[in-house]
Amino acid sequence: MSNNNNSGRPLTLVAADDHRLFLEGLGSLFQRVDGQELVAVCEDGDRLLELVETHRPDIVLLDISMPGASAETIVATLSERYPQTRIVAVTMYLDAALADALFALGLAGYVSKAEAFDELGEAIAALQSGQRYLSPTLGHADNDVGHGGEELLSERELSVLRCAAMGQNNREIAAALKITERTVRFHLNNCCEKLKANNRANAIALAMQKNLIRIG
Repeated sequence: MSNNNNSGRPLTLVAADDHRLFLEGLGSLFQRVDGQELVAVCEDGDRLLELVETHRPDIVLLDISMPGASAETIVATLSERYPQTRIVAVTMYLDAALADALFALGLAGYVSKAEAFDELGEAIAALQSGQRYLSPTLGHADNDVGHGGEELLSERELSVLRCAAMGQNNREIAAALKITERTVRFHLNNCCEKLKANNRANAIALAMQKNLIRIG
């Protein structure tokens, strides 16, 4: 991640998540990023409201399912009190209706926790450019798989599957899409589950049969 803040001071962040290991991972991530500083972390919504009052951060990273104040209350409250603070939901709940509701309350970004360490750089850059960010993993209704009510594939899942269909291994796919190999495996596993495939090759074959991906 890079810093696009031209004010000469670090971009400041506060993170709230009730999983200590995830917070530690964020701490390690931002220690390696010039111009961005994780100034405080907490594990519940009530404490987050206090920390934002104290630090007035540029960005809040918010787990939408944790003890204390609800995500809806936090987003609405922070948006009203601190309009310059941008709020990013970091969550395992990839729910389009929930994302829409939170964006309506003032949310600025919606990031998949499974891909957070890959997506946060892109999300923060979007926010600094005055844009919103929506995780590609959330998918879109027009990516519906087949006609039998099967689960949809997200844009990122389709991109990973296309790369795999061209014979790229996990390391090559990760390099091509600028994600980690762990994230590649995550998406391939999701593709197999959604397509009811036994393995990568079977998932590719099924996706091609359904005209979801084309090679050449």
